Amino acid sequence: MRQLPLHRLNDHGWFRPSPWLYLCMILLARTWILFIGAVASREAGADLLALFYPNKFSFYLGLALGSPALLLLWLQGLRHRFHWIGKVWRYGYGLLTSIVIIDICVQGYHIIKLHGAFSLGPAIILLLSIWALWYLLKSNSSRLVFSHQGHVDSD
Repeated sequence: MRQLPLHRLNDHGWFRPSPWLYLCMILLARTWILFIGAVASREAGADLLALFYPNKFSFYLGLALGSPALLLLWLQGLRHRFHWIGKVWRYGYGLLTSIVIIDICVQGYHIIKLHGAFSLGPAIILLLSIWALWYLLKSNSSRLVFSHQGHVDSD
């Protein structure tokens, strides 16, 4: 295994997530980001959600698929404070990888449902999701980020 430089470690001995890993998590949490934007723009919120998610089931499925990524983004900052977060954090790699695969399958289902009609927005999201899966499978640093190392503060 290739050794990573020490500048990739934070003060607590944990590997820092790369910007690409953050982008993968943000891609999975895109429905939550849209939901927060819709709530913030009160009057146009329902129209905004209807524009991107005409089917409510797709919206709720996007929220469900984005929840673990949002949780991992939150836990990333807390993993050095509490011992139990390190135990949960170790399962993040498998969880993110499986969620990206499920997301790609859901997008494939929507393409089949539309009889292969091309639309630029879903095509870009599908391409980014395939890239995220490729990154998670090929990146050693993403596996190391989710391995259990470092220490927990006792205060």
